[in-house]
Amino acid sequence: MDEKKSLKADFFNKYLDYEDVKETMNYFGLNFHYCLGKTFSQCVSKIEEIDDNEKLLISSFGNKMKIGKYKFDQLQIPKNYIYFILNKKKDIILACGKNHVGIYLIHSKLFYPKYFEMNLSHLALIENRYIILSFTQENYIEIQYWENFFQDNMNKVRHLVGHTDSVHYMCTVDDDHLLSGSNDSTIKYWKISALECVRTFVGHRGFVNSLMLLGNSKMFVSGSDDTTLKLWNLETGECLITFIGHGNIIDDIQETKNGEVVSMDRDGVLNFWNIKNGSLMLSLSNGKNDSWSCFRILESGKLVTGSEGGVIQIWSNEQIIFDYLENYGSRKKVCNIL
Repeated sequence: MDEKKSLKADFFNKYLDYEDVKETMNYFGLNFHYCLGKTFSQCVSKIEEIDDNEKLLISSFGNKMKIGKYKFDQLQIPKNYIYFILNKKKDIILACGKNHVGIYLIHSKLFYPKYFEMNLSHLALIENRYIILSFTQENYIEIQYWENFFQDNMNKVRHLVGHTDSVHYMCTVDDDHLLSGSNDSTIKYWKISALECVRTFVGHRGFVNSLMLLGNSKMFVSGSDDTTLKLWNLETGECLITFIGHGNIIDDIQETKNGEVVSMDRDGVLNFWNIKNGSLMLSLSNGKNDSWSCFRILESGKLVTGSEGGVIQIWSNEQIIFDYLENYGSRKKVCNIL
């Protein structure tokens, strides 16, 4: 552990004894920890739950995507796709590479690629209506109609214009509204059909890297290069809470089944926040020289983490019975409680 993390651990240890930590871990369902071993040869870029049986879809830099529960099989998607999103039915994968997008139909195993002249920054999907794209060197958002995406019909391409720098992250709100976070430090709320910005959220002092709409759909959380998270009222534009506690850029945000916010920074530190008062409830890191690179909280409450070295780990409130003899690891704790 480096000096910065050590100081942070000392700070929290003044206020949390072992029983406090144990109780908090139990509250979040993190009593049992399993390492599934090195699933990829390079950094894990995204994890998603793809069905009710806790089957996972996982992508990695320089590797083909894999699918499975505790044992993973490769999908027949080229390895140069490093990120993906799923449709609501979770039967279509929209895969993203440096300057290309591919649609993979899971049941038929058909794959349709499309290439762009510019490098992509992020993408979003409104099922059966829009594929939404942003580019690293452009400050607009491109809206392409789903039915025309692979027909190169440029007559129906539309643009959302209003940011003054490139758009780094997008989050759909409903079938006609979108949130976008930009390198201009602002967040914009768009009405897609009208091609208009409904509201601009100002408060961050760095690039906006992540957005998450909360379950009630009236609030959302943003994460930034300025190392803070902010809770916003979607309808009024008011910043309700600023969460302070990370030491690096915030890359991902998710919500627990109990309504807490979980965020991950570029050091691989996971922070669990009380959404009502902004207090930090728990802070975890991998505790080795292989920092976590992404995470996913499953519907069951289980926590799945992926690391820079390609390792997948699962945290659960109950013991998991493995029905095969693989190097899935043990229940020993390898993380640091900061």
